Amino acid sequence: MTETVKQSNTKPKDYIPLAEKIAKANKDIGAIAKDGNNRYQNYGFQSESAIKAAVQRVISENYFSIIPNFKIIDKEQQTTSKGNVNNFVYVQGTFTITDGVETLVGSMPGTGSDTGEKAVQKACTSAQKYFYKQLFNITDKDEDPDAQDSNPGGGYRATRRSRTSNSAQQRNQAKPQAKTASLRDYKVNYNGQLVPMYLVVKHASEGNQKAQNFANNLKGKDLEVFTTLAKNGVVS
Repeated sequence: MTETVKQSNTKPKDYIPLAEKIAKANKDIGAIAKDGNNRYQNYGFQSESAIKAAVQRVISENYFSIIPNFKIIDKEQQTTSKGNVNNFVYVQGTFTITDGVETLVGSMPGTGSDTGEKAVQKACTSAQKYFYKQLFNITDKDEDPDAQDSNPGGGYRATRRSRTSNSAQQRNQAKPQAKTASLRDYKVNYNGQLVPMYLVVKHASEGNQKAQNFANNLKGKDLEVFTTLAKNGVVS
């Protein structure tokens, strides 16, 4: 996401800079729960409607707006094993953030696929959703209670054993993420081309029938990589 800045020569008295408004909105938005579920990969996600509702609330409260604009940069069609046509659309989203005095312009690509006529809408939704997530640092995790000292008087003391246990726990939690990242460049012959496996996982999770059929026929190392990426999250 790249941004450029435009400013007006005249500003109202007591004007709050746009960057400060965005920072406050960033703080106000809080965590957004995972209200959607991907049945194919069995994981939860934050829906577009939940993210849009949260963003609309904080930008209204902080008196600025975000105006989206999308340009189709590529599109293709793939035939599924059942003879259906799956449409893929790739867009570049441009987002103008303004309070009427200052303006920030950001961008985010998006991809959408559909066997009907909704590929463009899905691509635009993807670009807008992830632009919002990046701009406002949207997470699905609430504040970690373990990060706070529950003793009113402070005086936190940790034994060597508890520190070792915490360190081991952190290492164990990091292993799936590290393993997934290490498979970032693993490629497979898909649709006659060598492509990263994570793209196959992504397409399958989006309902691409050809990708799902391809995944069902994987074996050996390919199957292991696909399963790991699907279980631990796709590295984008």
